[in-house]
Amino acid sequence: MKIEDMNYVEFISLLRETNRCPGGKDTIHWILKNSFANSNSKVLEVGSNTGFSSLEVARTMKCSVFGIDPVKDAVDTARAELQQDSETIKQLVKFEVGSAYDIPCEEKSIDLIIAGGSTSFMDDKEKAIKEMERVLKPWGILSVTNLYYHSKPPKDLLKKVSDVIGVTIQPMTSEDWVQKYLSAGNFELYKYDNVELKARSAEEIEEYIEYFMNKPHLQEVTEDERDSIRKRWQSILEIFNENHRYLGFIRALLRKRTVEEEPELFKID
Repeated sequence: MKIEDMNYVEFISLLRETNRCPGGKDTIHWILKNSFANSNSKVLEVGSNTGFSSLEVARTMKCSVFGIDPVKDAVDTARAELQQDSETIKQLVKFEVGSAYDIPCEEKSIDLIIAGGSTSFMDDKEKAIKEMERVLKPWGILSVTNLYYHSKPPKDLLKKVSDVIGVTIQPMTSEDWVQKYLSAGNFELYKYDNVELKARSAEEIEEYIEYFMNKPHLQEVTEDERDSIRKRWQSILEIFNENHRYLGFIRALLRKRTVEEEPELFKID
């Protein structure tokens, strides 16, 4: 397949970029602490990509983790990462090709779902949210870390980002994302915060590109392919960097309700 013909996820899989949720390990720690996950928890990651979050959860909590992703190359990379880990982690983690629209888990079988920002890439977000609700146990937790716009981006920038990732971007605010989940499923907002992002310097972007171009597996491709990879990666990063001037991310835990509760008036805002 030509570099130019790859979709965004396929291209990222080619680069073998570690796909971290916004905030990386700090966000994973925030999720685990506030969801009260423990070694007996059954955790599902929807959109596990190259496996970063799934592996970090298993390494931290020593609990069972199942990661699904629709892109086979990403799953293969995650499995390769897993094979380099300890025997304990190998026994705890499993990766499979799978869709958020048809999760290969039994109803009411999962304690914690980590969806990261994967719903941003889904055309039918409501269907995916309802499916995640289906597999959660009563009072189970859905964790999401979606990017949001804290200020209005230019229309031409939105189009460029949409063209890169292959999904039409809606300039959703943090409130938009929370309401999207609450309206699509029977959830309560259990824990929430948000973080604003910032753009990086041209020098930082160039150093990041060079890091990837020096990866051993990219030394094996032809010179023309290397040029194509470099040009596409630089174009993507420059678009994303401009987009970061308008972005933040939410860290939200949504709890699956089993019974309705009365509204609370004198609460902590």
